[in-house]
Amino acid sequence: MKARGYTECVTAALLPDEVRRLFWDVDPDTVDLERHRDYVLQRIMTRGGWIAMKWLRATYPEPALADFLRRKGMRLPPRERAYWGFIAGVQLEAGPGRSRPSWAGP
Repeated sequence: MKARGYTECVTAALLPDEVRRLFWDVDPDTVDLERHRDYVLQRIMTRGGWIAMKWLRATYPEPALADFLRRKGMRLPPRERAYWGFIAGVQLEAGPGRSRPSWAGP
């Protein structure tokens, strides 16, 4: 018997409307939450509102969020990267040209 994945119980048809609308460029019913995990995480982290963000946190465990951020966090805008890094407990680099100005202090 195959072990159940953490997203196996959620099908695209059960996505909240606030999440489904974020996938305007594809048929939301074809999104596989495990196979397309990076796509789903990036889309919701960059474009999702409060309901979509809560859904993401309830659907994917913190280690999955942290793994994505370590691998592909630089794809996110600085504000979103900082927020999701805080949520996942991951210390992320600011990236080129994205550090605090010297006058802002440490």
